[in-house]
Order: sequence, then C-alpha cells, then structure tokens
Amino acid sequence: MNATTLDNLGIYQRLAGRYDAAITSFRTLLSLSPNRGGAHDQLGIALMQKGDATAALAEIEQEKSEVYRMIGLPMAYCALGRKADSDAALNAVIAKYEKDAPSNIAYVYAFCGDADKAFEWLDKAVAYQDPGLGEIVTENLFDKIHADPRWLAYLRKIGKAPEQLAKIEFKVTLPQ
Repeated sequence: MNATTLDNLGIYQRLAGRYDAAITSFRTLLSLSPNRGGAHDQLGIALMQKGDATAALAEIEQEKSEVYRMIGLPMAYCALGRKADSDAALNAVIAKYEKDAPSNIAYVYAFCGDADKAFEWLDKAVAYQDPGLGEIVTENLFDKIHADPRWLAYLRKIGKAPEQLAKIEFKVTLPQ
C-alpha cells in the first residue's frame, strides 16, 4: 500500500472520529515508512482523542518532524494535566512558528479549552494568510469551541459557514 494513501486515510479516519481505525492506519504506515514525517504526531493525536494521553505523548515524542512534534507536545501535556509543561511547550511553538502555524496554535488552545486564545489565534491565522484555514471546518481539534457563538461568526467571516459552503457548486465531468 502507498504511504501517502495510508497517511491520508488515517487523517480522514481521525477527523471522522474513527480513532481505532486511524490508529491502525498510522501504525501500518509507520511499519512501512518509519521515518514518515507527521505519522507519529497523527497517531499520538488519535490516541489522545481516544483518551490515552500517556501513549499519545510517547508517540508524539518520537515524531521526526520538529514542527509536528512541537505542536503535538502541548496537547499531550494538556491531556495529561501537566499545565506548566503544556504552557512552556506552546510558548516554544509560538516563539518559533507564530507566522507559520497560527491555525495549529489555535487548535492547541481549543483542545486545551482556552476558547479566547483559540479565537485570538484564528484571527492571526487570517492575518498571516495561513493555508491551514482550509481545513478548519473538518479539524476536530476545534470541537471544544464549536458551541461558542464566536465559532459560527468566525466561519462566516472566512466564508466557511455551512450556508456559505452549501452554495458552492461542484461539477464533475467523467470521461466518455
């Protein structure tokens, strides 16, 4: 099986809340491609979302890609109740990747339950033209702020509210 296909499959399974399937896909991916950047991080996030923060931290610590490892660590620490470690790790991400990963920083804050900071960073994501905003609607790390009245207003501001997305027409032409 193709490593990219497995990576995409695992991500979409995680986003759909199918954590066991995602965990299996990422473990298979890592058995085929042990140095695949992002795979340990995504596996760790799926484990964390399933409720196994200890295993999540162990995976994220093995992540080969610095940026993914740095973004994953504060969430794992948060899930473990290690607030000081989480804050320190998040401050390190901000110091190094503020303009490169504002939507990621926003979902770390959202995951950890700090809606005010999450929305502050979502606004920075717009200001910095973060391409990660393309995935904001499906990224379930934002789930904790979906009930906040600012969420729908924010989606409207960036053109991704449900009623805005429903107006997009897709035309698929198949070869004859």
